[in-house]
Amino acid sequence: MKLEYKPIEKDTLDIIYVKRTNQPYRGMNWHFHQEFELIYFLEGHGMRIVGDHISNFNQGELVLVGGWLPHLWRNDPNHAKGTNSDFIIVKFLKEFKGIDLFSIPELSRINKLLYNSRRGLLFPQDVLPQVHHLMIQLSNCKSSEKFIIFIQILHILSQVDNYQCLANPEFVSPSHANHENRLQKVINYVFSNYDRNITLEEIAGVAFMTPPAFCRFFKNRINKTFFQFLNEFRVGKSCQLLINGEKNIKQICYEVGFNSLTNFNRVFKSYNHKSPSEYRAIYRSINQQDV
Repeated sequence: MKLEYKPIEKDTLDIIYVKRTNQPYRGMNWHFHQEFELIYFLEGHGMRIVGDHISNFNQGELVLVGGWLPHLWRNDPNHAKGTNSDFIIVKFLKEFKGIDLFSIPELSRINKLLYNSRRGLLFPQDVLPQVHHLMIQLSNCKSSEKFIIFIQILHILSQVDNYQCLANPEFVSPSHANHENRLQKVINYVFSNYDRNITLEEIAGVAFMTPPAFCRFFKNRINKTFFQFLNEFRVGKSCQLLINGEKNIKQICYEVGFNSLTNFNRVFKSYNHKSPSEYRAIYRSINQQDV
């Protein structure tokens, strides 16, 4: 499997592509495209990779991904329990026939938002009440109304200051898809084998490289070592299990590929600044308040 270039899936001359999908979501490969992408999950949960950032996504997530920034949203069929994902994707270009649509002074804040989206932006939950109905309306409307609602949404998002930048500033977006085939194979391999011990020799073999060459290659592309990436991926998986299941922490520890509970607790706390038991307790407390 390859890091793929995905153009806008449209048959018209519209500059805005909008699609709402409700299905058992498995996700596509790590991919990139020229267009900006705004994705809103009304239902669903799974893993998210944006550039070199790895985390889990849940219902109510709104993310803006800049052009050329590699990304994927994927759930685990073993943990999805047959639940569907309901999400809206909006893809759009900044220019149309050589004209920068957001260059006028009145849209300067939106222009800045789009510039910052080169790292991927995760918006806070408190903005969702302002955009929820607009996103649904956008997925159902046509023609000029679509553009008006689209600008309304971007205007609201451009007023937000407390969004989270996902990818690190040092992450380098790919210059050509063919150069990333090895990296895609490594990511796919991790998705399928994170629950067992993966050696450096093994993963280097997946990329058809020697271990030293693989270490340099991976660090240059992802801005972290392979085992940092693997631990971050495993922690993200464990967060899903802590939130969405009733398995005890020791079961989760081994299910996501850690070989000792002590090591699992240490690595988990280094990423989340709290232990797995504290993480689960905080989530359950918040969840009960929402009931």
